[in-house]
Amino acid sequence: MGLCAFLMLSIIPLLHFSNGDQPVEEELITARDIQPPGGSFQMNPQSPEVQEVAKKAVEEFNTRSKSKKYFRLLNVTSAETQVTNVITYKIDAIIGKTKCLKSADVGMESCVLGKKRLMCTFEVTFNPRNDKHELIDSSCKK
Repeated sequence: MGLCAFLMLSIIPLLHFSNGDQPVEEELITARDIQPPGGSFQMNPQSPEVQEVAKKAVEEFNTRSKSKKYFRLLNVTSAETQVTNVITYKIDAIIGKTKCLKSADVGMESCVLGKKRLMCTFEVTFNPRNDKHELIDSSCKK
């Protein structure tokens, strides 16, 4: 009986500590604006990063185009990016045909714009390992 009383007396302080405190109210933490890994997300079309990628896309577009005159970036209307092993940009932009011939070696910013405008979608990848942009796809319409 003495052992049983000793055990009971030794358990009472443990019960006091486990039940003595009031429950703590925890603050609920919610995630906001968290992008899933590998998911695409919108970017500011006017950001320097997007503007640089769009200019590179137009340069490559000019190289591939059969037009005798250069096109120049006028406005980026929307942009989204996706990060995987490379950074993929999808950019909607308006480009304008200039009066500068491709055969003439001139700076694009000094070229006078003509009237023709195209709405284009460019898909460009950037590989940070070799610091290179690549135009994957482009489609344009009047």
